[in-house]
Amino acid sequence: MQSIKKQLRKLYLYNLLGNLSIAGAAWVLLLISQGFSVMEVALFETVFHVVSLMAEIPSGMFADVFGRRKSLLMSCICSIISSLIRILFVNFPGVCISIAFSALTYNFASGSDSALAYDTLLEKDKKDMYDGYISRQTIIYRVANGAATLAAGLAVMMGNTRAQLISIGISIVQIFGVLSLRENKIITERRSVRLKDRIRECFSESFSFLKGNGKVAGLIFRNALIGAVDTLLLFFLQAKLPMTGIKDWVLGPLLFIMSMGGVLGAFLSVKIRNWPIIRIFMLSLAVVTAGFLANFTGVAWIMTAGGFMAAFADDLIQIRSDVELNALVPPAQRATLISVNSWCFSVVMIVMSPLAGVIFSL
Repeated sequence: MQSIKKQLRKLYLYNLLGNLSIAGAAWVLLLISQGFSVMEVALFETVFHVVSLMAEIPSGMFADVFGRRKSLLMSCICSIISSLIRILFVNFPGVCISIAFSALTYNFASGSDSALAYDTLLEKDKKDMYDGYISRQTIIYRVANGAATLAAGLAVMMGNTRAQLISIGISIVQIFGVLSLRENKIITERRSVRLKDRIRECFSESFSFLKGNGKVAGLIFRNALIGAVDTLLLFFLQAKLPMTGIKDWVLGPLLFIMSMGGVLGAFLSVKIRNWPIIRIFMLSLAVVTAGFLANFTGVAWIMTAGGFMAAFADDLIQIRSDVELNALVPPAQRATLISVNSWCFSVVMIVMSPLAGVIFSL
């Protein structure tokens, strides 16, 4: 039991550090401060999700074939490369390449950390603990990201180069933490199988599982839809809130308040674990729609409340979907199939990002 807690604590720390990057939390503000337009920011977001679309499932297969720990290590390396490019190239092509590596950072981590945690618990017959684990991870994400966003103004004052150097330092610390993680048995026990056979088996069994499981497909799509609205709303409110006439120092606290909506959603998700997932989806859809409409009031505190509501809805359904999805998928293809969830999110974002750029430019 002690070894489980130690493993989970390391994953908590990995998540905490990854979301403390002020360059990542305030990337929209940094780009706007460098002269990029809201529409260009929307295009950068599209680049992120086009790369994610192509790399998400292969990165999930990488985690299931080569190891979840190695996948997390690749995520840290891609993060460092992304930050270095943002320092060296401050132009449209340079930012696009940096954003591409940022997407790979997300891809290699997506599915790998949750698969590592779930199978660690499954090995000890403690999978019921996963519900609390993912809720705490979501709270850590929101608080850490909110704290980084709170320093959004500081990131702009420091400038892009210093903010990116902080991100590089964080990634280096993460690497040391990842190297101390214990790999899942489902990975180590299959190392004797030929690499070609592992890849073929991972691909064919993942495809067969998805083809015959409509429940999983519906679960993934509903989660992606709510998450896309929340993500786009919180991104573009960074650019829209200053237009309401608020003072510069107020922006960070308002963005932090929005993030705390996710904390409330994560907390409540554990309380409603027995609700049918369709009821949770309908509640989340109603709340995130109200949050989206609040953006058009032009009133800072109402827009902030809208961001809070969107974050609440996103994390509420995200946690319940994550728990249900992990309970349904086979362990040997867990990271791959969880990555399909993120792949669907990228598909939705590719469609919605340019449209959101037009809407939020009005």
